[in-house]
Amino acid sequence: MTPFNKTALLAATTALLATQSLASARAQEGEFRECLQAIKAEAGRQGVSGAVADRAFQNLTPDQKVIDLDSRQPEFTLTYGKYVGNAVTLERIAKGQQKLTQYRSLLDSLTREYGVAPQYLVAFWGMETNYGAYLGDFQVVRSVATLACMTKRLAFFSNETVQALKILSTNGMTSQQMRGSWAGAMGNMQFMPSTFVKYGVDRDGNGRIDIWNSMPDAFASAANFLRGIGFRPGLPSSDEVFLPQGFPLEEADTTVEKPVRAWASMGVKRANGQPLPSSDELSSIVLPAGWRGPAFILYPNFKAVMNWNRSTLYALAVGILAQQIAGGPAVKQPPPDDDQPLSHDTVVDMQMRLARLGLYSDETDGLLGPKTRSAVRMFQKRVGLPADGHPTPEVVQRLVQAVR
Repeated sequence: MTPFNKTALLAATTALLATQSLASARAQEGEFRECLQAIKAEAGRQGVSGAVADRAFQNLTPDQKVIDLDSRQPEFTLTYGKYVGNAVTLERIAKGQQKLTQYRSLLDSLTREYGVAPQYLVAFWGMETNYGAYLGDFQVVRSVATLACMTKRLAFFSNETVQALKILSTNGMTSQQMRGSWAGAMGNMQFMPSTFVKYGVDRDGNGRIDIWNSMPDAFASAANFLRGIGFRPGLPSSDEVFLPQGFPLEEADTTVEKPVRAWASMGVKRANGQPLPSSDELSSIVLPAGWRGPAFILYPNFKAVMNWNRSTLYALAVGILAQQIAGGPAVKQPPPDDDQPLSHDTVVDMQMRLARLGLYSDETDGLLGPKTRSAVRMFQKRVGLPADGHPTPEVVQRLVQAVR
């Protein structure tokens, strides 16, 4: 009988794993190249020459860092206090006011042309790149191609890759010059390639759109984009408000819309005590930190801001920052001290318990979206708590006690 040789077995196993790994890598590389060829074909159908695509895709490999960042699941949900506290700082307000003064003439001309108030253009700039301090250093073509071919979002990012190739074709750029975030957002305002193609403006008239180095181009493109997604002159995106005693908390929800004057007739006022605008525009009330925190009225322009970024907290932060850049007041009502972030697993557990109570029927995704908050509101009403849809530690504890 041949004696057992542990060293030989280990070497053979290592060699087998290495062979399998190499075969897997080669298969993955082959699939990536096939995906790129499909994108090239679609780009050709949309007018991009094969030579442009070949140059962009030459020796292109997937970016593992992009894959890792895309798959990273946030461990905790962000609270209103934490998010806005980080986004709207005294330093960012002061710098925004300085930038507003610096570019006043340009911004005023854009307001006349596009109907977007200057403080909003500056606020978006501050939110997106901290006034150009960080534009991202990933190669955009590589990032969007990686996300198209190596993740489950093939359709969206294939189109973004095609649009990136269009930019290379028409805007006199190289792949090395087109840099941005890991997800493909570019320039001072962090435009995706499709947004750049549709809304980019050559404001300085030099024959190319440069949202990286030309602030006239960056601001004009942002103004054009905001107008295109519904931003209108007139009311701001949001205002902090004071709710009267006995206000029906179940109506503090983005799904409930009333004319501004209807909220005023219920006793809702601006936080500084001034009356709400006399307007028939539809609006909503929200309580992003629950009934103990600040309340906001959301005007129609809030929906336009949400079209830029689908996060309610982001849109609130833009409105708060814009107001203070323009010299307006800070938010008066602070969030409650015990408003703590919930872990992803805690939210999943909440959703499962709410489903067992028959209050929630959507995906258990660990996200505090409108349907989850609606289920929380129904549970709060059932157990006699203020029905604001906000999962405080007490709500979580009561839910655990109710469903064991």
